[in-house]
Amino acid sequence: MLKRKLGKKFCPNCGKELQGTEVTCKGCTTPEFTFKDIHITLCNSCRSYLHRSKWTKCIDINTAVKKVAQDAIKTSVKIGKLSDELHETMSTFKAGVTRDITIEVAHEGSLFDIPATYEVTLCPKCSKKGTKYFESILQVRNATPEINAFIRNDIAKQKKKGIYINKESQLNKYSEENIDFSITDQTYAKVIAEKLHHQYGAIIKKNAQLFSINWQTTKNIYRLNVLVEIPAYHAGDCIKDEDNLYHIMSLGTRINVTNLKTQKKTSLVHGSKYHILKPALFQVIKKYPEAEVLDPQTYYQARLMNPTEKLEINQTIKVVVDGQEAWMV
Repeated sequence: MLKRKLGKKFCPNCGKELQGTEVTCKGCTTPEFTFKDIHITLCNSCRSYLHRSKWTKCIDINTAVKKVAQDAIKTSVKIGKLSDELHETMSTFKAGVTRDITIEVAHEGSLFDIPATYEVTLCPKCSKKGTKYFESILQVRNATPEINAFIRNDIAKQKKKGIYINKESQLNKYSEENIDFSITDQTYAKVIAEKLHHQYGAIIKKNAQLFSINWQTTKNIYRLNVLVEIPAYHAGDCIKDEDNLYHIMSLGTRINVTNLKTQKKTSLVHGSKYHILKPALFQVIKKYPEAEVLDPQTYYQARLMNPTEKLEINQTIKVVVDGQEAWMV
């Protein structure tokens, strides 16, 4: 035991035990190659790392260390993996933490410990999330829960692009019909507005507002207000235009409808000139010689204009009422 201890070799500079034929330890050995400062920057939110001025998805910390170190070292070397203990410790760092580390590098049969810096931060995309930052306000009016859910879900799918809703402001705290969505990207605010136009027939109005000045470029910085007005009618409603009564099948850039009197399908332009009729549940009280229906709540009676032979007395059906006439929808 004593002989083995006396046979050990130690680094003359730091006193560390040497391995094999080492004359000095790998930390004290002067590399025979040049290298720049090695600075590894990792985003704590999306796990991407900064490489060649571009944020790249990071599969593993060792991958980020290898890519950045190989760019900094001016020769062909092999980058060793971090120790399991250091790897685990670095994985727990939160944004704002910076640590000095050493990287093991193999070159021409020799090992070297190269100093490096490891910084945990947030990339430009993730740094916008949950802050007061926004580039545009999407002002949605006359919305339904379905439309609001569509907006939230659609923008949630854009998080990889750094697009978020950072604030929602209800004009009436008891209703979600009118909400202002503060969005981090004004280009996508226009995209989602166009989607609402194509799917729900929304009317779009845009207004750019001067917000600040970039003192480095002396250019004006604008925030975009996008007003999206959802029509008061929805799919399933009926609208009346002069003597024509239409059942709305779907909404898009135009109103896709069925004429209840002729049963022909057509499309109409959006507008506020239509009289809107909401369907209600009525009860069939008469089939011959003319079919009639009754509102069980108000006892209002109306003639059913488009009955079918399958109707039964006391059957509940959905109709729209226009004066003394009722139309099954």
